[in-house]
Amino acid sequence: MNFFESIFLELGFSWTLSKLTPYLLMGLLGFMLVYTFHQRVTSGLKKWLSMSLIALLPFGTYFAFFPIYQGDFTNVHFQPEQLDTFPSKLTLNVVVLPSCPYCHETIKLMNNLIDRQPTLNIRYIVVAETKATMNAFKSKLNRRIKVVISKKPEDWIIMAQGGFPCMILSKDKKIIYAWENDHFGVRAIDDIVSRLK
Repeated sequence: MNFFESIFLELGFSWTLSKLTPYLLMGLLGFMLVYTFHQRVTSGLKKWLSMSLIALLPFGTYFAFFPIYQGDFTNVHFQPEQLDTFPSKLTLNVVVLPSCPYCHETIKLMNNLIDRQPTLNIRYIVVAETKATMNAFKSKLNRRIKVVISKKPEDWIIMAQGGFPCMILSKDKKIIYAWENDHFGVRAIDDIVSRLK
């Protein structure tokens, strides 16, 4: 989540619209620049090329700094086999490995999510044998986010289908569905937030 997206979230936009709006505004800015400068260039080919470049420049620059990834606007989930117990309250279970760099990258997003949705229950399940591995996550996560060690590591690996991090949404002690890291984007977050209402 970048500065521009956080502004739209603060204004009450959904996570999806907050991600999409800056791209739309950059496209609109490009067309406004074309409208402003189109009379200054007279040559046909030169005008067409320069106006195309001006139109694409704001969007292209923003996209270069904040690219759109495959799972940003999708909500592709799967139904894992339930091999352990889950809380009764609506919970986003983040299944992580201690040495996984992508797992550590989820910390900023989950802290942001719990700040904006304090009624959401978020729980990190660290798939490891020792409790010492929890500290790397516990020290950086918001204290409202619970961090536990997996009691059945092999079962959590099966539920995550071997991909980490894996986000598993549960309610009433049952799995609703899960996302691989590549498919956990703003639409998935909006899906979770809509269930809190």
